[in-house]
Amino acid sequence: MPADSKPNPLYENLDTTFVNLWSLLRNLSQRGFIGRVHVESKDYSADIFLNGSSTPLVHEIDRAAGTDTTEEGALHRVVLRARETPGTISVHEGAHEAAPQQNSADAIAVAGDVRLEKSAQPAKPDHFETAELLPASDASPPVDQAPSVQQIDEEIYPTGSYQDWPAILSTTGELIRAVERAVTASGENFNVLFGAIRLELADDYSFLDPIARAFEYENGVVTLKQEVPVRIFVAAVGETLRRIVNRIAVGDRTRRVRERVALEMLTVARARADVLDRSGFQSQLDRIAGTKVM
Repeated sequence: MPADSKPNPLYENLDTTFVNLWSLLRNLSQRGFIGRVHVESKDYSADIFLNGSSTPLVHEIDRAAGTDTTEEGALHRVVLRARETPGTISVHEGAHEAAPQQNSADAIAVAGDVRLEKSAQPAKPDHFETAELLPASDASPPVDQAPSVQQIDEEIYPTGSYQDWPAILSTTGELIRAVERAVTASGENFNVLFGAIRLELADDYSFLDPIARAFEYENGVVTLKQEVPVRIFVAAVGETLRRIVNRIAVGDRTRRVRERVALEMLTVARARADVLDRSGFQSQLDRIAGTKVM
């Protein structure tokens, strides 16, 4: 920032208890916002520089750990800190805010163009003040509410129970593909539904958000570019597929759709029984289909 410039926050000291940081960042991105988002909590602060790039630059200072880092692709760490630790969020608008300031002591080099890519999904209505600053409990309807991380049963999803990620991702791709076949057979557009549900769940499972590009699915193949606990990954994918099935299993075709989903998943269940059981996916199958799979 030039020496004669003064900070002019667009929003200042928003409470992280009531403002969901990931929703805020997504909203700003969709609006083409240029500037900086500052997060402050006890012994920690972070600046997220938004200038339209797909991978924003993040400057974190962890005073408790004695670290000071500037890197791309660290959004998930900031989002998790904002969820777990009470703090404040301030939004500073302007091109002069959209990149770290060069410091003679640190000589921070900003590599490349730091721009947050606009989401491929249609932008939300431009009612930022009223839509995004609601308490988390008001941000989405209570119907079809996803379980929070804290609600996930450790007995069903034991921490670190199964870490064979190549097998998990391969099986996940087959499972999604099975549901995709059932959805397509019902005359619905799976990709549209999949994208919409991912956005719905992004506040609870940030890696699902298309903006993050951490999780991708295409033609039965899943890729994951972010470290996620197995139990959280399984819960997120299971909830996504369950909601997709619920959207199309309505009216007089409810039973037919659910039975078709169960039949498609049965092939995966038989071929990948060990992976499904050890990862925690096995307990999700009946829940996804809404009927018995095995």
